[in-house]
Amino acid sequence: MSNFFGLVHNENVKIYARVRTWIMLGIIALTALLMPVLMYFVSDEIGLWSVMNTLLLFKFLPTVFAIAVAADSVAGEFARGTIKLLLIRPWSRSKVLLAKYLSLVLFMLGLFTLFTGLGLLASAILFGTGSASDDLLAQISGSMSAYFWWSLLYGIVESLIYMTMAFMFSAVFRSNSLAVALTIILLFMGNVITLLVDPAKYAIGRYLLFANLDLTQYINSATGQHGVMSLGFSLAVLAVYYAVFLGLAFWVFRKRDVAA
Repeated sequence: MSNFFGLVHNENVKIYARVRTWIMLGIIALTALLMPVLMYFVSDEIGLWSVMNTLLLFKFLPTVFAIAVAADSVAGEFARGTIKLLLIRPWSRSKVLLAKYLSLVLFMLGLFTLFTGLGLLASAILFGTGSASDDLLAQISGSMSAYFWWSLLYGIVESLIYMTMAFMFSAVFRSNSLAVALTIILLFMGNVITLLVDPAKYAIGRYLLFANLDLTQYINSATGQHGVMSLGFSLAVLAVYYAVFLGLAFWVFRKRDVAA
């Protein structure tokens, strides 16, 4: 087991040894710090949690950066010719791929932790820990802190699915650019696909990945924005897609020849 954790550690070192990772972390940090400052100069009559919920508009940044790193995790090894060096070590292919995936999950969680932590720190300094009595968002949504934490949790789940999708594309196609392109296209086209196959009109639409990804639709409604699904249903659908993505990645990586 200690050897496996060492393998995970090595994969983390690969991620953080690259300049692009620190550029991503810098962008996340600047966004989390500057947004509360901007909100402070726009209005001093809003509360901390309204600022944090506004900051969630940028939660796509950790997702996109996690996708970029995941897309390179396997494909990059082939592109750099280091995959042979990795597989000649006394670890099975499954353990190698699992270590890569766990390091990606830790990286993604690190991005969200940095994003949330710095945002909370800057907002608390500028706005205090209380909420303004005339906070419009608080009047609309009730408990802004609860709304924020649930939205953040659901955002992490969504990010995990997209990151796993990019990881799967990376393992299947062995192309960094293709894995990134396919995942980003699906990320931004998901709403369009859901509109075309409206779950309220077509039963098959309820089983589409993109109709179930936005779990924030269940914060204020038990049946979501389409009125025909539930949180438990969406989580079950996402779990199936998650298992398929991971299963396909591991199956292809174990079966295909990596000599070339």
